[in-house]
Amino acid sequence: MRGYFVTATGTDIGKTYISARLIEVWRSRGFVTQATKPLMSGFAEDALEQSDAGRLLLAMGQVVTPASVSEICLHRLAPPLAPNVAMRQAGIVQNYNEIRSFVERRLAVGADVHLVEGAGGVMSPLTDETLQIDLMADLQLKVILVTAPYLGSISHTLTAIDALQARGLEIAALVVSQPFVSGGQPGAFIEEVCRFRTLPMVGIPHGQDAKSLDLLLMQQDAGI
Repeated sequence: MRGYFVTATGTDIGKTYISARLIEVWRSRGFVTQATKPLMSGFAEDALEQSDAGRLLLAMGQVVTPASVSEICLHRLAPPLAPNVAMRQAGIVQNYNEIRSFVERRLAVGADVHLVEGAGGVMSPLTDETLQIDLMADLQLKVILVTAPYLGSISHTLTAIDALQARGLEIAALVVSQPFVSGGQPGAFIEEVCRFRTLPMVGIPHGQDAKSLDLLLMQQDAGI
């Protein structure tokens, strides 16, 4: 099984959009695909299809119900807050081992490829004692890092790259998204990042599918 952990330089960068589009490409190629969203916050219970987990389920071709969301998401928290803060406010016990075990059980489900989507950015809190990067380091999946061309993003992106590599994590791809039509162009942003770091990069303009990202990952698998 191939496995990837999708993270980002921050929130509202396009993580779920990229994840869903990539799942759709994999399914179109006949791959049995699974996705897991361990925790999510900032959603409405009566609009689950619009939540991160709901969008992943739709990309997998599954019906979105409270039960199906619970299958791929351990904790769903309504307030738009960091998971640890939202769990604290909701009175949910913050058990990192439970979260990790949930993801590991999900990864054991039969699939050709499995995508795990984190919450927030690389260093976003997961519990009061752990960060998203701690879960990534424990799972040791290849990382897809999503960023976007906003003011200050070069610094955020380089910091995220260095943090991931310092923990020994392999970055399968840096994906430059364009969450808004009015946003900067991914190509120009990639040129700037290339001045400082060398790693696989691909730009996905607003509304585009993820075939270019899939091709990049395929080339890595083939050793090209």
